[in-house]
Formats: sequence, C-alpha cells, structure tokens
Amino acid sequence: MTKLLQNYRVSIGHEKNTPFVNANDIYQDGTTPLCRDTDGRLWGMSGHSHAGHIGMFCGMSLDDMKEVYPIHTHFCVGHAEYAFAGIRYPEGVKPRGSLWPFGLYICPVTHRFFCFFHNETGWNGKGSAYDAFGPCETPHFDSDFRHVGLMHSDDEGRSWVFDRWVLTAEKPCFTECYSPDAGIAKGQAVGKIFLGSGDFSLFDDPKSDYLYIFYNIIRVDMDKAVWDGCDVYVARTHKRTDGIMGDFVKFYDGAFCEAGNLGRETPILLNAWHPRVSFFSDFDTYLLSASVIRPDTFAGVVEDVMMLCEGETLTAWSAPVRVEREGKPFGNHYVAMIADGQHTLPQVIEGHTFSILTNHNGTDVVRYAAELV
Repeated sequence: MTKLLQNYRVSIGHEKNTPFVNANDIYQDGTTPLCRDTDGRLWGMSGHSHAGHIGMFCGMSLDDMKEVYPIHTHFCVGHAEYAFAGIRYPEGVKPRGSLWPFGLYICPVTHRFFCFFHNETGWNGKGSAYDAFGPCETPHFDSDFRHVGLMHSDDEGRSWVFDRWVLTAEKPCFTECYSPDAGIAKGQAVGKIFLGSGDFSLFDDPKSDYLYIFYNIIRVDMDKAVWDGCDVYVARTHKRTDGIMGDFVKFYDGAFCEAGNLGRETPILLNAWHPRVSFFSDFDTYLLSASVIRPDTFAGVVEDVMMLCEGETLTAWSAPVRVEREGKPFGNHYVAMIADGQHTLPQVIEGHTFSILTNHNGTDVVRYAAELV
C-alpha cells in the first residue's frame, strides 16, 4: 500500500437523495457519468434505452442537479436490421441492443458533448439478440458480448448522433456455437471465452492530456455455465480541442500500444467490477473504486462490496482494501467517488470529504457523505 490507504480509511456518513431515481423514470444501470463544462456547470446523464428514459441533468454540484430534458437519438436501438445507423461492430457483425451511457466529456473549446456508452448483444435485440450459445430473449448467465460506442451532441445533450465503436476486445463477439452474420469469420471455441470490452467508466486525467477508459472483460466457462473471472483493462486517447474525438489505444504488455478496436490488452487489476477512478489532489494520488469479484466462492459473482486501490500512475495499483460502514461491508453493484464542490471537476477530490454514489441494476442512485479519516 502507498501513502493514502496506508494512513487513512474511508468513513461513510449519512445518506442523501439524488435526482437519479425510479420515481423520475430513471433506471440507472452502471456508475453515473458526470462532467463540468467551461462555464462551471456540472452535467450528468442517467438512465438507459430500454427502461424508463435517458435524461440530461445539470446543476452547479450534486446538491442542486436536476433533469433539464430527456435525450433524443438520431438513430435507433434494438433490432440488428436498423440499430446504430447500420454501423457494424468492428468484427463485421450487425449491431443490436441498447445503450447505457457510462462516460460524458465536454470539449472545452467547441462545447460539443461526447457520450461513451456500453452496449450488449443479448438485451433489447427485439428478436435479434444473441449470447455465447445462440439467439436469446435474455442472455444465459450474462454470456452476451460487449462493445463501447461513441455518440456526440451539439445542443448540450438534447439530441445525439452515433459516431462509431471505439473499444472492441481482441476476441470476437461470437462463438463457434453461433455466428449471427459474420460470414466465414471464426468465433471463439466452446469453453472459457471472453465477452468483450465494456462495463466501464471514463476518466479525464487532470495531470495529463489524456482521457482514459477503464473497462472490464468478463470470462465465462460455457461448460460449467459460470463466470470464470472479470478483470480491469485501460485504454486512452489524446484530449483534443477541435470537437473531434480521437481513437483509443489499449494498454498491453507495459505500454499503450494496441488498437482500441480488436487490439490486444493486458489486465491492470484482477477481479474487480465496474472500475472508476478519482484523483485526490491533496495526496497527489489516484484511487480506483470497484465492486469485489469473488471467483473463489462462485465464479465471477459480484459481491456488491466497495473496494479501493491506490496508484501513483493509472496502470499500477495497490492491493484492494474493502470499505466498511459501522463495522459492516459497504457497497453496491456500482460505486463511484465524486467531488462535492461547486467548482471542482467531479473526478478531482480536494481535501478529505466527498460523496459516494451507489446503485444496483436499474435502482435508485443513493448518495453517501464520505470522509478520509
């Protein structure tokens, strides 16, 4: 352990309400993406495309954020014959399913909004969904395939245009059991397979000129019908100021050197679910929060307990420390540490106090007061 987690623990205080709740027709599934624009406003997105709606939220801080309007996309989701403007996954397969907004970035010069979203082949395919075994209504033990997509908005998130797929795993998004429309391309052999790049968060690094995506790749054992593990990977792209988003480069074998789509990747952390990074400026260090994966009890099960790892860089992390509240394990399926102030970037925590946002699949997002003590 390094200096922060060795000398401090996280004290969890009282609960606070958020606007990201089912009562507002918002069913957040993943950590909540937030970004502050150059005018000082804090923006957020919450919801996903097959339950409730996706809303744009705005305020000066978490204290006064409220929904300003629902989003509209200039493309469809759902069936493979019309979803995502017909722009195929990099493996050559027609895209399908929903979008889950997990990353928000606002260009500081052009004010163009960029949203990075999670996509899966097994949900909301409207007759075209599939998983590792073949066509499905819902995927068998979450064994469908993930990609990360990109869309942009020039009217502060009211309407969105689909751009492209920005992250695709090295292993293809189908198996030899079932090839949806990949022609003669060869799928993964039956057995232990990889489910693609997804389940991610975006980190705007205040110490560099890069945006980072921290993402998961799930492994499943098709024969045993269980998860075999779930590790963390990272890719990055240069920040630009012309309203254009560059391609991402994956971290592999000690360097950022492989293509974001279909390139090789090396895990930077084992058995951690839905990673999210914050920078603690007083300590000049990064903390990565995630939920614990416990392959020792039932392969790949998410324990819904918050864990923290510390790093002086974004590719080497300390051993995980579990978070407790009043002597009991604390957490949820998704956890994120967010700055409280009206002027700080949401991912940059100044001082010792901050908020933790937690939620499960489609549940209310709950805010907790937190402090390093």
